[in-house]
Amino acid sequence: MNRLSTRQATLVYIVTGIILIIFMIPIYLILASSLKPSADMFSRPPTVFFTPTLQHYVDLFTLRPFHWNIINSLIVTLGSTVFSVTIGALGAFALSRIRHPRINDAAFWILSMRMFPPIAVVVPYYIIFKSVGLLDTPLALIIVYSTANIPLTVWLMKGFFDEVPEALEEAAQVDGYGIVEIFYRITLPLAAPGLAVCAVFCFIFSWNEFLFALMLTGSSAQTATVAVMSFWSSDAVQWGRIMAGSFIILIPGVIFVLTCQKWLVKGLTLGSVK
Repeated sequence: MNRLSTRQATLVYIVTGIILIIFMIPIYLILASSLKPSADMFSRPPTVFFTPTLQHYVDLFTLRPFHWNIINSLIVTLGSTVFSVTIGALGAFALSRIRHPRINDAAFWILSMRMFPPIAVVVPYYIIFKSVGLLDTPLALIIVYSTANIPLTVWLMKGFFDEVPEALEEAAQVDGYGIVEIFYRITLPLAAPGLAVCAVFCFIFSWNEFLFALMLTGSSAQTATVAVMSFWSSDAVQWGRIMAGSFIILIPGVIFVLTCQKWLVKGLTLGSVK
C-alpha cells in the first residue's frame, strides 16, 4: 500500500512538473527574446546561447515614456479593484441576507451584466465619455472596468457570505451591534479570503484589458498594454521592445498574486470542508 502511494505521489509530481514546464515556456521565451540582441532575434536556426543585453529595456524607457504607461495602468487597475471590491462586497452582503423568493434571479441578473461582449458596448462608452469630457482619462477606464468587475465580485462574495453562520450575527445583535457594525466587525473579517479572491480576479482583468484601453484612451491615459502594441506598425515590428514591455507587464500581476497568496488559498478552499 505504501509502495503504491509512493508511486502515485511520484506520478503526481511528474505530471505537475510537466504542466509547470509547459506553462513556463511562454514566459521563458518572452524573457529570452527581451534579452536577445537584435542581430540574434531572427537568426536561423534560433540562437539558444547568446550574450544578454538590456538595450531593449533601455530603449523602452528612454525612447518613449513607458513608465507613465505603467503608472496609468496601476492607477486604473488599483482604482477599479478597490472600488469594485468595496461596492461588490456591500451588494453581495445584501443579497446574501435578504430573504426573498426571487433573490437568486436578482443575483443572476447582476452577473449577466458581466456577460456583455466588450465590442458591443465600447462605442456607447466612447460617445458617453466624449460628451462628458472623460475621454482619455484614467477615471473613464476605472468606471468601465468597475462595471465589469462589480457583478463578478457580487456573485463571488455572495457565496462567501452564505458560508458565514448567521448565528454569529444574531449574537452580535443581542450585544447591541447595528447592521453596519455587524458587517464590518463580524461578517467581513470572516469572509476576508473571499475579498482576496475577488481582488485578484479584478486586478488581472483590469491590468490585462486591451480593447477598452485602446478605444477610450489616447496619449494622456494610455495603459501599458496599449503602449506595447504601439511598437507594432506597418513599417516594422520592434520585437525586442515588445517582449521587454510584455515581461514588465507580467511582473505587477505576479507580485499582486503572491502578496494575496495566503488569503487566496483560503478563499478558494472556503466551504470545501465542513
